[in-house]
Amino acid sequence: MSNGLPPAQETRKKKARHQNPQLRVVFDTNALYVTPTSIGSASDLVRKEIADLIAEAKYPDLDILWYFPEIVRHERQYQMQTEALKLRSAINKIERLLSHNLALTDKVLSDHVERKINESEGTLGLQEIKLDHNKVDWGVLINAASYRLPPFSAGEKEKGFRDAIVAESFIQLVAESPKTPRICRLVLVTSDELLSKAVDNRISGLPNASVLPGIDELKGLINTLVSDVDEEFIAGLIPKATKLFFTLSDSKNTQLFYKEDVQSQIREKFKRELAAHPEGTTFRSNGTWTINYPNFSRKEGKRIFWTSRIDIDAEVGNVTIERESIGAVNMPSLKDMYEGQVIFGESEKPQPIVHGWIQPPNYISVPVAGTRVLSPSGWYTTTYPKENKVVTQKGKDVYEVLWSAEVTQAKMLKKERIEGIRHVEVNWQPVSP
Repeated sequence: MSNGLPPAQETRKKKARHQNPQLRVVFDTNALYVTPTSIGSASDLVRKEIADLIAEAKYPDLDILWYFPEIVRHERQYQMQTEALKLRSAINKIERLLSHNLALTDKVLSDHVERKINESEGTLGLQEIKLDHNKVDWGVLINAASYRLPPFSAGEKEKGFRDAIVAESFIQLVAESPKTPRICRLVLVTSDELLSKAVDNRISGLPNASVLPGIDELKGLINTLVSDVDEEFIAGLIPKATKLFFTLSDSKNTQLFYKEDVQSQIREKFKRELAAHPEGTTFRSNGTWTINYPNFSRKEGKRIFWTSRIDIDAEVGNVTIERESIGAVNMPSLKDMYEGQVIFGESEKPQPIVHGWIQPPNYISVPVAGTRVLSPSGWYTTTYPKENKVVTQKGKDVYEVLWSAEVTQAKMLKKERIEGIRHVEVNWQPVSP
């Protein structure tokens, strides 16, 4: 039966009625990239985990749009340019070696970085949020900067201008988007607490906008939206899932993390990953393991699948050998040396030695801490090697445990089991000197 509309308008109205809901995801700088530690990572616009998520997040009933504020793009471009320009000295050496000008000027390198970012944006489908300066209340922003209100950090020096621009960009996108949650949801992904607080204050009362602290929480939201489950239902199960997998307050005997000895499984299965360190470093030390709250993955019948992320703090760096002096030593006679006595400095306190022998005339050699020190006989200063570890980068090595449990009619979880463990990624940040 016709509704009186022309055929073209009727078709458009039907399409509008059946349009998929949207999820608009905005990335902050700290969620988007990792400070590069090698030439290879310098070319990446986003972390591998984010690139994989964007590539895989294709759903018939949900359209996901990916954004980052223009200032985030320029921040990443600056970082990549900085890494590219570090190659200048190497390029100069090659040119001298070949007696040939490669024409790779600073401008050419910077232009290549810009083109690389544009290509990556197109491949990933990332859209830039262009800030409308006329819609920013600069008086409020200046006051926040003056009095160190979020996202500005407290202290003598004002810090937080870029975060403030990120906040304004997200707020403008929210203002331009549909307000009904079933039609459009918006999330800002950031681990910056002050930025989160500033944005939360601005979107308070809006049911379709929120802030998420990381990629794991974003995955949980997406999985909930595309599953045939209610958000409140999953939210009610998360505390129970947390208690079932790992919590500090309960008995280890009841927790899946301990019952399945997940830590040992990771150490055994991922030996190579746990020992890997960036090029140019010689050692790695692993520290604290952090077990995050579980996130919903999917539902199959009565079985609910969860992911629990484990972050391992790690340090990498290089070992330097230093020589440390142990003071002036006096060899009064060869007799004392062969009797295993040596007199140290001003204290004149006898100290045992392992053994001694005579070198060519007037030289005595004494092994000290595994080294041989040659000096004219009499008073002299001896040294021994000291190994010094210098940490150059700190990072997080991320693993994800997929597990499941059955949900009862009383909304309890039982019959839990591990489904699999995978390595997500490792991110390194340089240590400030």
